[in-house]
Amino acid sequence: MSAKNNNYKINKFIQANPEIDGIVITDPANLAYATGLNFQGLASIKNLCVIAFFSEKRRFLACPKILAMAYQNSGWHDSIITYSNCSDTEEAAASVSAVFISELLKDTRKSLGYIRDRISQTLYEKITAHMQDFSFVDITENFSHLRQIKSSLEQRTLELAAAYTDHGIAGAVHHVSRNGDKSEKFLTEDIRVHTLERGLPVNGYRAVSQAVTEDNAAVLWPHAPYYAVGRDGNFFEGKFIRLEMCGMLDGYWSNDSRMMVKSDMHGSQKAFAEKMSVLRKFACSLIKPGAVAKDIFNAIKAKAIEMGIHLADEYGFGHGIGVEPMEPPYISGSDETVLEKNMVLVLSIGARYTTGVDELYIMKDTLIVTEDGYRIVGWYENWDYPYTAAYTF
Repeated sequence: MSAKNNNYKINKFIQANPEIDGIVITDPANLAYATGLNFQGLASIKNLCVIAFFSEKRRFLACPKILAMAYQNSGWHDSIITYSNCSDTEEAAASVSAVFISELLKDTRKSLGYIRDRISQTLYEKITAHMQDFSFVDITENFSHLRQIKSSLEQRTLELAAAYTDHGIAGAVHHVSRNGDKSEKFLTEDIRVHTLERGLPVNGYRAVSQAVTEDNAAVLWPHAPYYAVGRDGNFFEGKFIRLEMCGMLDGYWSNDSRMMVKSDMHGSQKAFAEKMSVLRKFACSLIKPGAVAKDIFNAIKAKAIEMGIHLADEYGFGHGIGVEPMEPPYISGSDETVLEKNMVLVLSIGARYTTGVDELYIMKDTLIVTEDGYRIVGWYENWDYPYTAAYTF
């Protein structure tokens, strides 16, 4: 990921908010957005506290010595302050950051923006303790909006990530058409391998895939980096199979779910798939600038009730995507976000198909909000209906 474009957006953000002299960023997702490096360890290893600071005049990064070279190679060069490994890395990072910021902003109003929803309470207390003459302004909502509006470079990266993932799923299911003897575990790995072949680095913490049917398809799979493990048993013919994949390209995520049937669909499956296709197209038609996320949710829900579809509405019907596989805005009953041009969304329409268990039938589409509607990206196959692997090779 090139952070130059995002740094430009952050600097424009500071200029547009004169009540703050700079901002501090401390959480893994926003650090990835600001620095261009998406370190999996920042979310899981306690001795890797990193603090980024941006002002109109200067930026710097406080990080442990073990990460310094990686940040230098990504363009931070002499804008890095390091600290040695210690038992309290939050205190070390807060201390060195406070010295630098206090000196740089000594002749200003001493007001800093911070992302309250993404900073740990202990780190916040340590930063404020070292900077008692500073005031701190919560910029959570405004900074979230900054990330939601994607630049042309971000859109292109997300589009490619969606395309590579979708092509990977399609490549995996083509093998089922040739050789129907596939287990959940085998097809799950097939999806990851085929996505890797298209160009996504699907190593651990950077990808997760799943292929499930029957009772295993009755629940949602965990999000990356948690892996779901399928069964050894082979797929039965004539059953819905849900194929899912999250991957990452240059620090930006893809999030995809497709449906397949081994052999042909029977009557009730065809009727259900037809309804879901109509509902998906209806949902897509609601995506446009000025639409409110919760209104879209309510309209989809009402349409499904009208059509007799048992929606999985507790999960919402979509979300934003970027440096996280799920991020604002959310197509849910409580999100009042107004959609804007250049947002990128994953529209996720899930419903229960009952075959003794309530299997979750989920289709996801990546959409870029345009000036007067939306543009769907990432399709390799025509996913209006489930892929039918009917031994056609």
